[in-house]
Amino acid sequence: MTAGKEACFIEAPASQSTLDFPMDDRNVIAIRNALATLFLDEVNKARNELATNNRYLLKMELCDYLKISNNTLDKWIGLGLPRINVCGVVRYDRDAVDGWLRKHIEGW
Repeated sequence: MTAGKEACFIEAPASQSTLDFPMDDRNVIAIRNALATLFLDEVNKARNELATNNRYLLKMELCDYLKISNNTLDKWIGLGLPRINVCGVVRYDRDAVDGWLRKHIEGW
């Protein structure tokens, strides 16, 4: 192996022992960076899904969930959108909000 090159070994079928792919440092760094980016993207995706799957939402989270502005949400609250208020801490039950919206679908 020459200086500045790393070997990449891949598990081969039982009929072969290993495959050797010599790569220069630039390729090794590019592969590491690509893998790191993929890993971070998956972690962020999982975090976003976890936040989206949370049943009790903050006002800002509910705006994001419903894709509406804060002003629109305030109007809907005035129309009776359900919310939970415990000692001044307000949360919105996503299931209750979805049910409230279903009842307000025009034409039904």
